[in-house]
Amino acid sequence: MASGNLHTVIDGVTYDITNFMQRHPGGSDLLMLAVDKDASQMFHSYHRNYDAVQSVLKKLPKIEGQEVENAMETDFLRDIRSRVNQYFDKTGLESRGGLWPKALFTLFLVAAVYYLHVLSGIFLFGPVLGLLMAITGLSIQHDANHGAFSKNPLVNRIFGFTDDIIGGSALMWRHQHVISHHTNPNHHVLDADTVSNFPIIRMNPNLPVRPWNRFQHIYGPCLYSLLGLMYPIGDIQGYLNGTYEHIPLHPLRIVDRVLFIVGKVLHYTLFFAVPIYVHGWYSGILHCIVPMQLVGGWFLAAVFAVSHNTEECEYNIDFIADKMDWAEMQIRTSANWSVGSTMWLLVSGGLNYQIEHHLFPGVAHIHYPEISKIIQDVCKENDIPYNSYPTYTDIFTAHVKMLKKLGHWKGDKSN
Repeated sequence: MASGNLHTVIDGVTYDITNFMQRHPGGSDLLMLAVDKDASQMFHSYHRNYDAVQSVLKKLPKIEGQEVENAMETDFLRDIRSRVNQYFDKTGLESRGGLWPKALFTLFLVAAVYYLHVLSGIFLFGPVLGLLMAITGLSIQHDANHGAFSKNPLVNRIFGFTDDIIGGSALMWRHQHVISHHTNPNHHVLDADTVSNFPIIRMNPNLPVRPWNRFQHIYGPCLYSLLGLMYPIGDIQGYLNGTYEHIPLHPLRIVDRVLFIVGKVLHYTLFFAVPIYVHGWYSGILHCIVPMQLVGGWFLAAVFAVSHNTEECEYNIDFIADKMDWAEMQIRTSANWSVGSTMWLLVSGGLNYQIEHHLFPGVAHIHYPEISKIIQDVCKENDIPYNSYPTYTDIFTAHVKMLKKLGHWKGDKSN
């Protein structure tokens, strides 16, 4: 292999993607996640027009290896793709984009409430600002860092940077979420979302049981409020260590380092230094920072924690070893809620359609309501459970019950 070149493995073949990096339609930020890794799952899950991308793949320089049939490419997945592609062909809609109005309105509200709360000292707006920061993370950066906010990679990078401003990191999030979580949902070793809170909270039946876990259904939801405070610390630690949990960071470019550092400086300046400077240590922390962080952190964690941790969701599926269809694995490990609610669709960024999101992570969330009708039909035809709760209250209640069960339950492969 040429020294300094960038390589990835797809279906048993090692490709040189150095010259393709800036030409990749999804942008270099996403393609960098494939460097020095077997990116087969990401490749197949992100490209619904499989034949078209295969023609592009064949043009890339091959380094070594013999192409093997990918276990993901089954009749079941092809059927789902075909029906979803028909939806886009029939409507003429683009699968990416269409989120500008909501995003700009949300960011306007963030700026306005920031002025009222932090600069004007109307502290009643603290919880509201926290909620809006969480909504920014759920419904703007999430699509952007999946490459679904826009067809323009630069636009995705700009709106993905909102994650850095509110306290996260687009760089670290892509490693945690795109590489680890989406390819291995609910796996006790490979899914960073499952293991990152252990041993304080046990989110998987194959993890060891600690004595205090029997009370996690009581203290766990309370600790969700600390997410906003802990995320930046974990990001900095991962950045310095060069890993996120078990995922090595891809070779960091200058733009990656600059955006990470600038993002952390902006976050701590806007949401910690400025409140303390304007209102003093006591009011700045107690009246300004604490309500904002606790409410925002709780809402953010409480929204994304529920969608994979209920009794209906299955755990620790290795779709290759277990000879289960990849798409079926994604469906069985996820659960929807409030399907049909426009409010929850916009506020959660489509995470209430978790099944559809896991099947089509590169599609903007505004399409999930229509895609869900297709997935429900396919599941019914193939006798596969389509886990869905009528309301958020229902799935949160089920989630708390599952936390209680996970506090002592020692499962096997699945529940």
